[in-house]
Amino acid sequence: MQTSSWKKFFKLYAKEMWDLRPEIFIVLAATLVIDIVLYYKAQNFPALVVGPLMMILGLAALLPFISSFKLLGREWNFNTVYLLLSLPVRGASILGSKLLALLSQYVIGTVVVSIGGIILVLVLFPEPGLLETLRQAQALGIDTRIQTMLSSGLLCFLMTLVGMAYIICISFFSQLLGKLVRRFSGLVTAIVFVATFWLMGKAMTPLWQQLGNYSQMHMSQYNFSMAAFNQLVGINTLIMLAGTVIVFIAAVLVYNHKIEL
Repeated sequence: MQTSSWKKFFKLYAKEMWDLRPEIFIVLAATLVIDIVLYYKAQNFPALVVGPLMMILGLAALLPFISSFKLLGREWNFNTVYLLLSLPVRGASILGSKLLALLSQYVIGTVVVSIGGIILVLVLFPEPGLLETLRQAQALGIDTRIQTMLSSGLLCFLMTLVGMAYIICISFFSQLLGKLVRRFSGLVTAIVFVATFWLMGKAMTPLWQQLGNYSQMHMSQYNFSMAAFNQLVGINTLIMLAGTVIVFIAAVLVYNHKIEL
């Protein structure tokens, strides 16, 4: 029974990934074109690569949020919502498969852009320049060991991934509430999105304040510690993860008890 449920979930996930192909292709194609152009045009001015790479990275992060309205909204636009409601699956599987697909899109896009940017920077910046940068970082007391930097980078990426899931869940919740009204559905969705984002922010404010106090104590200019930084990022990630779970459960409850009725 459990195996059957997982099969249904991954079939839904595969369906969502198939529908996200255009957005994924846009990021991959744009990354390839810009990296090639920068390789030939920015050899004399390597610093120029920063702007275009940040723009593509921003696009890779923005598209999953935009796609969240596409994946859920199309069910009503093409009347496939009635097919979904007839399936022997609950809202957690429906919304969970869409969330996982959008996070997969985010991971694919950001990882490809980041790897392409790292390769481009290593090609354009001579090794002596890179070594000099590492020496300056060491002089400032920053731990430049590969293992430490990788762990910090992975933690930061995990934080952005959870942040993306948080925003997508708010998108789902606001869209579902918007579909409960016949008129001004888009306006209701926008209002609910802003209100939910604001309310969740207010609810988590005490935690953010405690995190800020911790940051002032352990992340001062004269007492920088990668261990403290990693702990700070980890706590921040856990706070957003808790908010994500709360909003996702709220969206599932709306789907199960309102939409399906």
